[in-house]
Amino acid sequence: MKKEYQNNRFSGFPKKIDKNFWCYPKIMDNWWYILKGSEQKVLDVILRQTWGFNNKKSDMISLSQLEKGIKGLHKGTGLTRPTIIKSIKKIENKGFIKKTKKGKINCYELVKEFNQIGKEFLPIDSKEFSHTIDNITIDNKQYSFSSNKEKVEAYKQGIRWEERPYFWNNEMRWLKKEQLWKVIPKNGSAWLEFAGKESEIEWI
Repeated sequence: MKKEYQNNRFSGFPKKIDKNFWCYPKIMDNWWYILKGSEQKVLDVILRQTWGFNNKKSDMISLSQLEKGIKGLHKGTGLTRPTIIKSIKKIENKGFIKKTKKGKINCYELVKEFNQIGKEFLPIDSKEFSHTIDNITIDNKQYSFSSNKEKVEAYKQGIRWEERPYFWNNEMRWLKKEQLWKVIPKNGSAWLEFAGKESEIEWI
C-alpha cells in the first residue's frame, strides 16, 4: 500500500498545479447543493471516467469500479453497493447522467445541453410549457397567508398570486401529475427534481 493511504489520512495537495489535475466542469459549482454526499461521490467517479478522461462520450463502469476504483486511476467512492445503486438512480433522476445496460455492466453518459429535449425542458416563458403543469389557470387575485406551509399547499391546489416559488434564486414549478417539485435552472437546462425541504422554498 502506498504511504499516503496507510493511515487513511490525506497526504496533502501537490505544491504545483501543473499536470496534477483533470478538467472538472465549472457548471457543477452551481449544482452541488442538490446532491447528497454519496451522489456527489458517484457522479465524480463517472465524471472522472468520461469528462475527465479525454472527454469520453460515455464509459462502461462496473459497480466494483465505483466501489473500489481502478488501479492507477482512482480508488473509488468507498460506498457500499446498495448506496451506490441508490445514488446512481438519484443522479439519473436529477438529470446529470443517462444510464444504459450493456450486458452485465452499465454504460454511463453525461447528459449535455444538446441532449435536453421535450416540453419539460422548454424555457419558462414558452407558450407550451403550461402543458407540463397540467394547464393550471393563473389566478391574479391577492391572497393572504400566515406561513410558508400555507403558501405551499395553496400553490399545489392551483391557487396563484403575485409571488412565485424559488429555490436558490431558481424558479420552481409543482407538477400535479407527478406530485413533485421541479427547479428551473436559469441557464435553460433540464428541470431538476427538488431534493430539499418545502420549508426552504422562498416566495418572491
